[in-house]
Amino acid sequence: MSLWLIPDVRANDGDLSESMQRAFASAVRPAELSSEQRERLRRRILERALDQASAGTRTLRATEGEWIEIRPFVEVRELCRDAASGMHTSLVRIWPGGIIPAHRHEREEECIVLEGEFQIGAHKLSAGDVHIAAAGSWHEQVSSRSGALVLLRGEYPLPSPAE
Repeated sequence: MSLWLIPDVRANDGDLSESMQRAFASAVRPAELSSEQRERLRRRILERALDQASAGTRTLRATEGEWIEIRPFVEVRELCRDAASGMHTSLVRIWPGGIIPAHRHEREEECIVLEGEFQIGAHKLSAGDVHIAAAGSWHEQVSSRSGALVLLRGEYPLPSPAE
């Protein structure tokens, strides 16, 4: 039977009620651990304790967030959005055959190519290249034959599929 179906299992704040905590505690019997098991347990606890992000920071894990298709063969995964400045940091994946239409930049945009290759008009960019578009600059059509993954920091909103 599920715990949440048993009366008096959950307190008002969602934690186990005090009576249920006592029942669980009385059912637990001490176990003898070998020195190897104790050391392995100690290492696991320390690893988890040390893996905590520092105050004032946050971590977005690779398994978190979602990829949103903004055009055929073009996906965006927003990493951070700063509403005050109107800027965002995102991963953009352009699959082979993906195209982003020509556009003007209202603000500066920074692009780091993490994987693959793509073209802005005839200008080819490859993994490791950094491309900066000044505010007011014009971008020719962006396309990729082989696919690319880029880290982009620039203005939002991102183009919608209808644009």
